[in-house]
Amino acid sequence: MRIVHPLADEWTDEYAVYVADTAAVLLTDPLDSFLHWSVSEGLRPVLMTGEHATLTPFASVAMNRAGGLWAVRTPHGVFDGLTGYRIAGFEQLWRRETLEGERLPGFEQPQPQPQGLLGYDVFGVQRAVAETRVGGLARTVQRALGGAEFDVWGLTEPLLEPFSVDRVTETARRTMPESDVMHVRAADGSFCDLTVGRTRRGIIEHVAGGVPIGDYPQHLAPLIETATRALLAVETEHQPTIGFVSVAEVEPGVLQRAAARRPEVPLAVLLGPRAVHDLAADVERLKTEHDVLVLGRPRLPSLLVRFARTDRGSWAQLMAFAHDLGVERVQEVAGLAWGGTDAR
Repeated sequence: MRIVHPLADEWTDEYAVYVADTAAVLLTDPLDSFLHWSVSEGLRPVLMTGEHATLTPFASVAMNRAGGLWAVRTPHGVFDGLTGYRIAGFEQLWRRETLEGERLPGFEQPQPQPQGLLGYDVFGVQRAVAETRVGGLARTVQRALGGAEFDVWGLTEPLLEPFSVDRVTETARRTMPESDVMHVRAADGSFCDLTVGRTRRGIIEHVAGGVPIGDYPQHLAPLIETATRALLAVETEHQPTIGFVSVAEVEPGVLQRAAARRPEVPLAVLLGPRAVHDLAADVERLKTEHDVLVLGRPRLPSLLVRFARTDRGSWAQLMAFAHDLGVERVQEVAGLAWGGTDAR
C-alpha cells in the first residue's frame, strides 16, 4: 500500500524530502509546515529543486534555521545545492565524505553580476509590560543601513498584509512565550525575520535580515562605516544585547541559487551594557587589542567593535575578539539561549 504523506514527498528514519517544482521557491505554508514537522520529528529536511531554481531570502533563512539541506535535480544527476558536487544519495548531503568530482556549472566560475547585501542579526531586550511594542528594532536597523521602509509582512509567503508595529505586536503576544517567526519585506528587496521570546529578564526581540546594496563592493571601508552608524543607532534607541552586521553576496533580486558565492564577511559587532557587564569584559585591554568604540554610560558601557584592519582578515579579527571575551560564555551571557531561533 502506498502511503501519501501530507507534508513530505519522501521520508525515512533519518531524513524527509520536499520536492519543489517551481522556478522560484518561496516560504509557502506547505514548505514552512514541512520544515517545522521535520525538526519536531528529529529528521533532516531536504529540499529538492530544479537546476535553475532560486530561493527567496525567507526560504533560505528558514532552511538554515531548520538545518535544512538542498538537493538539485538535473538531467545529469542529483547535486548538492550548497557545494555543487554530484551526490549518489541524500546521505552525502550531510556526511560530505569527499568534495570532488563533477559539479554544477554555476560553481565553476564567479558569478557575472554579483550583488551585495548588508546582513544583520540583532538581539534587544524590553520590559514585559502592556505598553511594549515589537518591530521598532527592525525599523531602526533597516533605516540606518539605508533600506526602504517595510511595507508588507506575514507568517508565510506571499506576504500580503501591510506592515504595522501594532499588528506584529498583537501576533507575537498570541504565541508567547515564544513567538512564530514573522517575515517582513520592503519594496527594495530588503527583508527581515522577527521573533520574540519571554525570559526571566523580560522579552528578547531578535531581528535578522538584509538590505541590498547593488553591485558587490570592492572595498569594505565604506560598509564598515555604514555598519557602525547602524549599530550606533541601535545602541542609542534600544536596549541591545548583541548585534552583528556583515556583507554577503546574493543573486539579483536578493535570491539564492545553486552557484558559487563569496563567503560572508563580518563588518562590526555590538555588545550591549548587560552583556559587557555579565562577561566582565576588560574594556581597557580590549581597546588596546581591537578597534573598539566605548558607548553609553562610563560605568555601564556598550562596546562597538569594527573589523577594519587591512593587515588581518575580517574573520580573524572577529575570532580574536571572541576569544578575548571568552566565546563559550557569550551566548549564555548575552541572553541568546532562550529557546527561539538560532543566531546565525
